[in-house]
Amino acid sequence: MNRESRSGDSARPRVRRGEHTDAQAISDLATRSWREGFRGIVPEEISPERAWRPGRIEARLEGRADDNARTLVAELDGVVYGFILYGPCRDEDVADAGEVWALYVDPDHWRGGVGRALVDASLAELGNQGFGEVSVWTLAESPRNLRFYEALGFELDGATQRRESFGAPLEVRLRCVLQS
Repeated sequence: MNRESRSGDSARPRVRRGEHTDAQAISDLATRSWREGFRGIVPEEISPERAWRPGRIEARLEGRADDNARTLVAELDGVVYGFILYGPCRDEDVADAGEVWALYVDPDHWRGGVGRALVDASLAELGNQGFGEVSVWTLAESPRNLRFYEALGFELDGATQRRESFGAPLEVRLRCVLQS
């Protein structure tokens, strides 16, 4: 499949494991992507800078976080344009599944293959870890996000949630079965 960027170049992003030196780039692009993608959905008083502090990201990348999340980054010409955070599913009602915890792509590279490359790589790793299914939570009021995940084979499963720390917008869960 040809994964062209908006600018028309056909550069395929390089996906690699995130390193502690990527913390600031991840923080910056998460903030940009959050502000653009969540505008009008997540209340403005909810700060992406609080959620995506470089020190917190660096701790996760160095394995000092208290979770089992892993981080992959996508870069073009040595510049990080996206990242994905994934690991075991955190939902009690979904046993033995993996989860995409977060996916952020620089808005200038939306629809350019960066997000797809990151999801594909994380699904492959989750499959290699023995998970047969993967879930993801996304905003119900973001048709762009829903279309993206549905195009990758995820389907709504009927579960919803509202997190106060996120401003309480309605989130919906999608799941997909991994191909063995």
